Amino acid sequence: MNNTVLNYQLDQISTYSLPIIMAFTFISNIINIGVLCRRKLRLSPCTHYFLALSIATLIYSSVSPMNLFFSYCYGISLDASPFGCKFLSFSIYLSALFVSLMLVCASIDRFIASSSSVHLRYLSKIQITRQLIVIISIAIIIYMSPFFIIYHWNHSNNECIQTSTAITIIYFSSRILLYYIIAPLLMIVFGLLTIYNIRNQTQRVSPVNLFNSNRRTEGQLARMLIIQVSVYVFFSIPAAVTYILTTFIPSMNTILITDIRIYTIIWQQGTYILSPFLYILSANIYKQELKKMFNMQYYHKQILDYITYLFQSN
Repeated sequence: MNNTVLNYQLDQISTYSLPIIMAFTFISNIINIGVLCRRKLRLSPCTHYFLALSIATLIYSSVSPMNLFFSYCYGISLDASPFGCKFLSFSIYLSALFVSLMLVCASIDRFIASSSSVHLRYLSKIQITRQLIVIISIAIIIYMSPFFIIYHWNHSNNECIQTSTAITIIYFSSRILLYYIIAPLLMIVFGLLTIYNIRNQTQRVSPVNLFNSNRRTEGQLARMLIIQVSVYVFFSIPAAVTYILTTFIPSMNTILITDIRIYTIIWQQGTYILSPFLYILSANIYKQELKKMFNMQYYHKQILDYITYLFQSN
């Protein structure tokens, strides 16, 4: 397959698939945020990681797929300005890394919450979760700030240029190590440990306690997380391979490999689209809260109860 044919196919895929990807990502994640904000789910610390993840996904989808769409369909690049040159890459990689680290934190939280150790379970608290989200957000912003130095606008050629120095290579190497290797490994390890803990609990706890509402919710959240991690790893591997090749092997920076990398980036969007649908399939608590959110009778009852309360108060 020659480059001309590949470019044509890429243009066609970008034209038709990216608007659908963006629409589904926005709709599914807005619904996801609405469901996760419901009281029954937000009582769990893990839900707060899912919420932060969904918000970061919306930010990522507002920049990365949109940039690809305008670039391939209209020849307009969002980084074709002094501000866009620095901010585009910063926002894309920051939000993607944040999503990855939120999944790591959620994996660790599920492991802690399912542990037989009382001291470990004590660490699974909403207050600690919120503090960690703030700390990680600040740390990521600081860690990603070199992007404002690495990328700069060349006024002579009117193009965005990446600085090529030894320090830049070391920095990108650390990002690849963190985003594509360490984070997925931590997700897999703590996901497997969570499964191990849940199986041990099932054997240890009496059948009566197994029907405890809170335990069911925690177990279903763990299942949601394991599925989310599996989907993340599955859709991210091709993009990881092409990114590593083009970063560490300069000879691989050909038009063909660049086009293949774009394909893998489009493929990676599946990570951000499918989550809510997988939650529906894997967790009854999520389905129940989703139905309530769209149940108008439920809202009518809430309003009537509130009006009745107001009249009784007066």
